Amino acid sequence: MANRLDPTFVRAQIELLRHTHPGIWDAGDEMLLIDMLEGETGLKEFLETGLDHKLKSDELIEGIGARMANAKARRDRFEQRSDAIRSLMFKLMTHAGLRRVALPEATLSIRNGVSKVIITDEAALPPDCIRVRTEPNREEIRKRLARGETVPGAEMSNAEPVLQVGTK
Repeated sequence: MANRLDPTFVRAQIELLRHTHPGIWDAGDEMLLIDMLEGETGLKEFLETGLDHKLKSDELIEGIGARMANAKARRDRFEQRSDAIRSLMFKLMTHAGLRRVALPEATLSIRNGVSKVIITDEAALPPDCIRVRTEPNREEIRKRLARGETVPGAEMSNAEPVLQVGTK
């Protein structure tokens, strides 16, 4: 039975059926085709097994996502706590007039910070101090192409077939 679930085997069996019974694919009888494929190739069993693996993977993705969200929230709380403690230590040292304190695990010191650029009037900046980023507006292009307009440098792709999995 394990051999029947090998995708290479299933594909080879489907090709063999296509050559030996070409009329079934053209007859439009989907149930007959499915029954024949299942009887000769194990395709339905393979698809059921594949669906089971996909659904289990989806559950794991969802579970991992929830765990990651919880871990991020926990990390954010620790960052807030760390920042609050750092701020408190800074205020206490400043209030005590201490610029440097040596502790067994670290030396705390207060130093001058780094200057930051503050933009007070963006319109007054010289052109060589402005960075402009342009990118295609795909939504506008899509709307225009859908209306039948020509957009130079853009076109719609052919939609690729996709597998839809309905479980409800």
